[in-house]
Amino acid sequence: MDGAPDLVILGGGSSALAAAQRAVELGARITLIEQGTPGGTCINWGCIPSKTLIHKAALYQAARRGAGAGLNLSQGVVDCAALMAAKQQAIDRVRCERCDHLLGGHPAVRLVRGHGRFLGPGEIRVGPEIIRCDKFLIACGGLPRHLDLPGLRQVPVLNSYSILNLSAIPRSLLIIGGGVIALEIGQMLQRFGCQVTILERGERPLAEFDPRLTGPLCGLLASEGLRQHFGVEVRDIEPDADGVAVRAMIHERPARLTAERLMLAVGTVPATADLGLETIGVALDRQGFVIIDAECRTSVPGVWAAGDVTGPPLLAPAGELEARVAVENMFAGRHCTVDHHGTPMAVFIDPEIAMVGQNADQARANGHDVVEVWLDLTAVAKAHVIGVQTGGVLLWADRADGRILGAQILSHRAADLIHEMALAVRACLTVADIADLVHVYPTLSDGWRLAARRMLLAYPELVGRSGLGK
Repeated sequence: MDGAPDLVILGGGSSALAAAQRAVELGARITLIEQGTPGGTCINWGCIPSKTLIHKAALYQAARRGAGAGLNLSQGVVDCAALMAAKQQAIDRVRCERCDHLLGGHPAVRLVRGHGRFLGPGEIRVGPEIIRCDKFLIACGGLPRHLDLPGLRQVPVLNSYSILNLSAIPRSLLIIGGGVIALEIGQMLQRFGCQVTILERGERPLAEFDPRLTGPLCGLLASEGLRQHFGVEVRDIEPDADGVAVRAMIHERPARLTAERLMLAVGTVPATADLGLETIGVALDRQGFVIIDAECRTSVPGVWAAGDVTGPPLLAPAGELEARVAVENMFAGRHCTVDHHGTPMAVFIDPEIAMVGQNADQARANGHDVVEVWLDLTAVAKAHVIGVQTGGVLLWADRADGRILGAQILSHRAADLIHEMALAVRACLTVADIADLVHVYPTLSDGWRLAARRMLLAYPELVGRSGLGK
């Protein structure tokens, strides 16, 4: 690429790639600065590798489930080397699709390898090179959060990156944290033969989800052998003959738990260290995330930000949306804004759990007169066909106009099923719209229709109210 860039992007992950792609479509010349492997967390150390291994664990678990239906399959011994090879193949293929064409030879894109640091307004240094530009996008993502616990430096500790590169499945694993990563990785390794114990500070996992979903989920995980402790306050860590020991208070009672390996799964911190943001005056919140407005602008003119570096929702598709909005505002002369009220999220345990929109408490706090319905998954015929009845569907709607405000689901393929409700929330569809929509039978998605019809029976004033065409 000849000449000065029209946009400099710090980072090479999902948000950065989405911004670069949209900027190129709008005729801009891009310089992208990346000190690591292009593709970022999602492709290299997060979504793609973890979901690949989770899928393989589900196949492995299917051998157990098949025995009850006369399918006498044998699990055999897990070949960790083959597992890691399959994971790497998925990473390489996705990286090739997402990165190579754009970063490897596009005439309007220049990839600069190294660490970028702002020297002043409109000026950034990468190694010996100084790059000048009027527009910058900070999209450098986040990193696994670390804890400063007594004794932690005395034992080898895994995080969400290193746990996906094991040369062998450990005999046992302690996970500090009970969020998305802890549950996904914990169930996956439990299924591969590792005895997993989760230590969660709160009283239940996934606090953003309704207890009617997380309760059965905990029971299902326990039935697979995964151990869960809640109300845990970790005191210190020490080496042990088994590998590592964690001393903690569990509901104010002392406990000592041991395992071969220890993992931290306690959240994400922004990768803003040594970027020189203070030099140009970019405002950060108390946790170090870059503060942006609805148009993805930072506190400094000419500097935008997108993705995990800006804080929740820490979701790759959300970061990509923010990046595209930022670029539209830079080059298309528009004032686009980000609205995540229809952004879905899912946890890739088995069965999956997913959500979109507002729950009842959130909706009431926002002034809605809320009605809700719960549908147990046993009411859905397809659940009996596939033999997975643990789960259910929750819908929340506004009593005044029937508009769907939010939804949650625990079900096989919930991460796919939630998109029907994401569209309903975004398009202001009503309960009647979903109840009248013909679904393929038998399908799990028919649960949405059944739930909507149940809500109409409970609240007949909602019958006939449609959001279509508005």
